[in-house]
Amino acid sequence: MVELRRRYRSRGQTLILFLGFAAALVSAFLIAFNTGQTSNAKMRAMNAADAAAYSGAVWEARTLNFQAYMNRAMIANEVAIAQSVSLRSWVSYVDTFMTNINDITQFIPYVGEVTTAVQKAIKGVDKFVQASLPLGEQILRGVNFVASSSQQAINVIGVKAATELAGGVAQANGAQLTGPNTPLTGTLFLSNEASWLGLTSSYCRTTNFACSNDLRRLREVALNSRDGFTYSRAWKDRWPFMLPFIFNVRKQGGTDLIDYDSWKGLDSAELQRWNPKKMSWGKGVPLGWGGAQAYNPNVVTRVGTHGSINEWDHFDGRKANTTANYDNQKKMLFPFPNYRDIAKPAVQNADLHVPFAVEVFIPKNQIKTSDEMLSKDGKPAQAILFNGTVVNPSPNFANGNEGVYALATGCVRFSRPIGSERASGRTEYPSLFNPYWRASLATNSRINRLAVDIVKKLPESALLEGNSSCS
Repeated sequence: MVELRRRYRSRGQTLILFLGFAAALVSAFLIAFNTGQTSNAKMRAMNAADAAAYSGAVWEARTLNFQAYMNRAMIANEVAIAQSVSLRSWVSYVDTFMTNINDITQFIPYVGEVTTAVQKAIKGVDKFVQASLPLGEQILRGVNFVASSSQQAINVIGVKAATELAGGVAQANGAQLTGPNTPLTGTLFLSNEASWLGLTSSYCRTTNFACSNDLRRLREVALNSRDGFTYSRAWKDRWPFMLPFIFNVRKQGGTDLIDYDSWKGLDSAELQRWNPKKMSWGKGVPLGWGGAQAYNPNVVTRVGTHGSINEWDHFDGRKANTTANYDNQKKMLFPFPNYRDIAKPAVQNADLHVPFAVEVFIPKNQIKTSDEMLSKDGKPAQAILFNGTVVNPSPNFANGNEGVYALATGCVRFSRPIGSERASGRTEYPSLFNPYWRASLATNSRINRLAVDIVKKLPESALLEGNSSCS
């Protein structure tokens, strides 16, 4: 009986120990649960940051490629204008040539009838060409004005549009750009904007706060893009148009862009006589001449190179220049277009790039930790040990327990696609004349990471190494 009483008195001790142990188990479980949820949130935030940074960088790359396409379109249109002026000049020359020939042959039976008919037909073609082609030249220059204006407009909104796109991508991934109580949003935006604006520049005729007075690169590319007919329509010493030491027919002609003001084409031909004293071909009889120009703002009266033969001081050359200056000159509604290119094209930097950094934020209330599991008194779930110690398993989030943050950087650099390297093997330096700007993810720059750590009041040991976000 006494032994039975002792047995009843011993009951319940294991339960007390189990309750204390269970409290510790609950605390460990809550800590493990919160750690898992926090790690998951960090991964979500990092993925959202990478997606947002890459999306913003892709937008900036496409913006640069768009400007490159506009430059190429403007060059193509300028070359088309030059071809149109070349055709007007050449047809004008043929008209004059046939008129001069017909003045002699019209009195020859049968031959005169043919040359007269040909001369009248060419005269009609010349009138049609001089009346119709300038309209196309106006349209092409107008398209260039639109292309140039679109370059300026899309470049201004480049970073803002990229940031808005990055924000949308972050939201689609369950996050948002930065936290509501941090000034880092403006810091990163200004950093991105400064890098973006420092990469390229506008070039125009007159220097002002928005552009530099330098249209040489666009002019040089346009001139180098001319076809053979536009560049030079010159020839001499061709049989049967020459007899050694007696006579030679010299044809000169070509179309140049003079002073950014005028696409000017000149054509002329001369029957030259051999000068035995100077042992060279001397000035002879003009056979035909013609010229045309499309200008803005003023007619250009001086002569350029106009092909591989430059004898424009001869009578036929002077007549061709007069025709271009007075008879076949057409004023364009818009001047030679402004354009955008690398800010310092003379500095050949193959690694020229622009970073795009973002910070994303997942608020604490969107992370399903034990804080969401409320107790009966409405407070977050906690574990109380048998000795009365309260264990709080709630994670301590960054920036005043706000939530989870992640920083990511995208990089935009000039790079030809794999397999499309230049045939010469030479390095192609970045420019806005080829659409080879590409986006990729990169390491965070030390400057941006330092800004984050200062705002978040993190220790310097948390800094990531690295000097360039696109290295």
